[in-house]
Amino acid sequence: MRISVLVMLVVLAAVGCTSDEDRQSTGQLGSGKLRIVMRWAGDDFAAQKDLVIRDRLAQHLVDSGAGKLVRTGTGMGWMDIVIEVQNKENARQEIAAIVNRIAPGFRLTIEAP
Repeated sequence: MRISVLVMLVVLAAVGCTSDEDRQSTGQLGSGKLRIVMRWAGDDFAAQKDLVIRDRLAQHLVDSGAGKLVRTGTGMGWMDIVIEVQNKENARQEIAAIVNRIAPGFRLTIEAP
């Protein structure tokens, strides 16, 4: 009995600690959302200048009407912006144009559930 309770606690802890990448791959972000992910080599946290760029990108996405901001985040080796959009293909083009204007050369991926 004690072993099964212990196993259950370990499983619950593992489920509660899933990363954003895990939630992305399971599709729990929703069908109208895009996740813009900026990664770099290593597992360092984002520098202040990187956070400023991410926040400027998020603000421009909202101001341009590309989508509604859901959240921004950062971790070790990545930053992201999640937006809700009406049309994913149009939004991808708008995002690419905004990134090229605001942060030329900034590398990112655009993921969808």
